[in-house]
Order: sequence, then C-alpha cells, then structure tokens
Amino acid sequence: MPVTPLVNKIHTPSKVILLGLFAAALLAPLPYVLIAPSTPDDVLGKLISIDGVPTFQDRAKDKTIKSRLFITSVLVTNPNSYISGGEILLNWISGDTAVLPHDSVFPPEKTEAQVTAENTADMKNSQSEATAASLSYLGYDLKSAVEITDIKTESDAFKKLLKSDRIVSVAGTRITKASDIRTALKAKKVGDLVAITVARDNLTFLVKLMANSEGAPVVGIFVSNSYDFPISVKFNLERTGGPSGGLIFSLGIIEKLAPEDLLRGRKVAGTGTIDAAGNVGPIGGINEKLIGAAKAGATIFLAPEANCIDLTHIPKGLVVIPVKTLKAAVSVLQSANPATFSGCK
Repeated sequence: MPVTPLVNKIHTPSKVILLGLFAAALLAPLPYVLIAPSTPDDVLGKLISIDGVPTFQDRAKDKTIKSRLFITSVLVTNPNSYISGGEILLNWISGDTAVLPHDSVFPPEKTEAQVTAENTADMKNSQSEATAASLSYLGYDLKSAVEITDIKTESDAFKKLLKSDRIVSVAGTRITKASDIRTALKAKKVGDLVAITVARDNLTFLVKLMANSEGAPVVGIFVSNSYDFPISVKFNLERTGGPSGGLIFSLGIIEKLAPEDLLRGRKVAGTGTIDAAGNVGPIGGINEKLIGAAKAGATIFLAPEANCIDLTHIPKGLVVIPVKTLKAAVSVLQSANPATFSGCK
C-alpha cells in the first residue's frame, strides 16, 4: 500500500503560512552576538615604534624568511546590530564564528558608550602594563603612578578631577597602582564623601561616591597605571580595544630592544593580558583567535594557561603552548623547538 508523504496532505494555504512563518523566523532579529576571527596584525612592523635607543629587527639569517609576531583579535558585532535567525544558522554551520547571547557580551546595565570607554581604557592600560613588563624584564628600574584616563559625566568627580591627573591618595590611602583604589573604597558606601588628592598642584577634592552596575561604591573614573619610562614606546593600533594584546605587546618590545633574535624567521601568534610584574592572564575568544592565527600562517601560538580549558579545536599545523608569565613566554621562543614544551591538548 503506497504511503502518501505528510507534506502532500497539507493544504496549499497552510503551506504558505508555514513557509511564511519559517521565513519570518530566519529574518527576525534575535538577541545574539557574533564573534568571528579577525586578521592578525604583525607587531614587528609599525604597530610598535621605539625612540631613544637602538632597536633590532628582522635579524633572521635567511632574509627570504621574515619573522612575524602576530597580535590576534576578534570581530564582534555591534551591540545594536540586526542579527537575523538566518545569519545565526549560517554561522553555526560554518564553525568559524561563535554565537553568544547578547547579554553575555554586552551587559544590559551598560550603554554602548560605556562598553567602548571601558575597552579603550583597557587597551591603554594594557599597553602601559606591557611596556612596564618588558622594560622590567630587560632590567630597567621603573617608577609608577595611577593616571585618570576618563571621567563619567554623571560622576561627582566630573569637572573636579581631570583626564591625565595622577592620583596620589584616595580616602587617606596612598595610591601606587590601579587596584589600590578598590582597596581604599572597600569599607565605603554609595553616597560617602572621600578625599582624593592628585599630583596637580597637590590638590585635594571631596568626591561623593556613586554606584557602579553591581551597586558597589566607585568614584566614577577610568584609570590606568602610568610609568615614567626612560624611553619612548608608542603603539599604532586603531579600532581595537580590550586588554588581550598585553603579552604580544611585551614580546614585541623585547624582540625590538634585546640583541637576541627570539623569532628567528618564525611566525608566532598569541594572546593574553599582562601586568607590570609579567603575569599573563586569560582572555575571551580564544578559539576564534586560533583560527585567525592559523590562517595567517602562524605555527606557534602562545596562550594563557588558564585558557587551555576553553579550547574546543586546535587548527592543524598550530602548536598551542600555555604560559603563565612573560618570562615563560620568552623561554618558549628561546627554544629551537617550542613544540617540545607541554602544550594545550
């Protein structure tokens, strides 16, 4: 007895309705964000410029093989972008792009401007910390301070404190690094007045604390650790924010300043935050960064050890080596065969 397919029993008007609903589902905007691999940038070119001391670049014996040190990043859709169901489906199928809930990437309590300001501050702080870490590794003695990079307009500090002000103390606590501010406010409440002294004419201001997105008391400023560097190190990387380039920035500075050729014609990529002490921290988008590095021809990828657990697939031909410190990363590059180091599996 022949079997009639169920679809043939659906009346034509019903088919049209079902097709319409399916099309509407594919075109409907959904609360998701797409994170895709970006093309890595080589920091050995013009992305890092150093003045005041001799530099060493591209010292591979075989000049037909050019060293590369790639800083990796990801492309993230705008928080207000229109992401359709069809786009999400296609990106799930492609496998190269991550699809994440909107609120996991862009907290609903923060505006787009706030997220952008935080990313910009993180990038500036990352560059400062990377410079400090690399110069400390090379034996320079550095003095640090905490500098204001931006001030929220709704903060009581607005028009009192200024961008580029260096903070001397908060609520009687001497400030030498950004995390000292959090410590100074630990016992305070929203609405409390605190005294903030800055280096500008040694001025002191009383500032009423506001609440951050979690309800904790804050001044309402963005700060970065600032250092009196003995040489000029400048970064020429636009349209990129966040702190994840710190490790590669540090290695790029060392490669340019130290007589030893760490790369020796190899193509190396990596990611990871860094602090002035040279500690490497985890980042987001690790899998997409591996894909971008592999497409750029990198064979070695330096990753924060804490990110090993996040790896879902390592592209063929790419060895991922976990590191916890800048010193460990340099040791990997000093090796003629980094693949012998224990890697992320």
